[in-house]
Amino acid sequence: MTLAPTSIAALQDALATSRPGPVRLAGAGTKARASAGPPRLDLRGLRGIGAYDPAECVLTALAGTPVADIEAALAAHQQYLPFDPTHVRAGGTIGGTVASGLSGSGRYRYGGVRDFIIGARIVDGHGRLIASGGQVVKNAAGFLTHHALVGSAGRLGAIADVTFKVFPRPEARGTLRAPCRSLADALAAHERLRATAMDLEALDLVTTAAGGFAVWVRLAGAADALPARVARARGLLACTAEVLTGDDDAGVWGDAAELAWAADAAAVVKVPTTPSRVLTVVGALTGLGTCRVQCGGVVTLLATDHPADAVDRVLARHGWRGVVVQGAAHGCLLGAAAPSAFGDRVRRALDPDQRFH
Repeated sequence: MTLAPTSIAALQDALATSRPGPVRLAGAGTKARASAGPPRLDLRGLRGIGAYDPAECVLTALAGTPVADIEAALAAHQQYLPFDPTHVRAGGTIGGTVASGLSGSGRYRYGGVRDFIIGARIVDGHGRLIASGGQVVKNAAGFLTHHALVGSAGRLGAIADVTFKVFPRPEARGTLRAPCRSLADALAAHERLRATAMDLEALDLVTTAAGGFAVWVRLAGAADALPARVARARGLLACTAEVLTGDDDAGVWGDAAELAWAADAAAVVKVPTTPSRVLTVVGALTGLGTCRVQCGGVVTLLATDHPADAVDRVLARHGWRGVVVQGAAHGCLLGAAAPSAFGDRVRRALDPDQRFH
């Protein structure tokens, strides 16, 4: 039976009365595509913006609230979520965004989901409401449960609501898209831009199914200063680059956040990396599919049709780790084992009955 609470009280009751069996959480299903079986706990009815103070740049929303609704509310006050949420057009929820830990290319300048979430409430397997953080931006000491929720894939409890700090929207944006002859050329151009102090909003390196390579650069800020900054970045690329502005700029990064480049792939796997390892990582993964290196080289997304165990073997052979962020095996950890005694203690504390998987 599928339970579909529409309030936090109903969520608590659903978890308390459904004990002791395991619970599988689900939102809009934008990341766990084609997963087997119906959800036991559907959180899409748990929606609505509970509090929003534009002057304080803080917003609280229930976990099932579509990110599109949040972005619309923020846009009315010229504000936005700088970590560049993914799967917005597909109907992704804010709770699913936190649970997946997946940020878009805009993470490069300001940071990811974890850097913007300042509070959350979760319901544990007994139906108890647990609060972490708050609704103000401040420094805090000690263990922050709301940070542990980022990338937890529903293993710690059911997210009830979350609080984020938000930013003013930039006045103007522009994008450079530069095709390159080889991976080495693309990486060299990528590194020239990464080494500058240009305050880029996004810096990606992309491979294509046809064996091509490109560097994508986005700049944002004051409208009168943007043309000069774009021209400087274009010179540093040292290759032919297309300049996109307005709707064209918004469209290409909107498609990137929707993972449109991976639309036909069976799965998308996120592999943490470092700028110095990009050449090795992309070289090893291109045999499995197409890659998008994001955030200046700290994460690589692999779009693949290969079975999870094939990707697992390649990652393990190099001592790398990965996680399936889209596809039927959503949340599955791949590659080199990385046991965490502290992580195990957190899971036992928040889910001692192992109800969440």
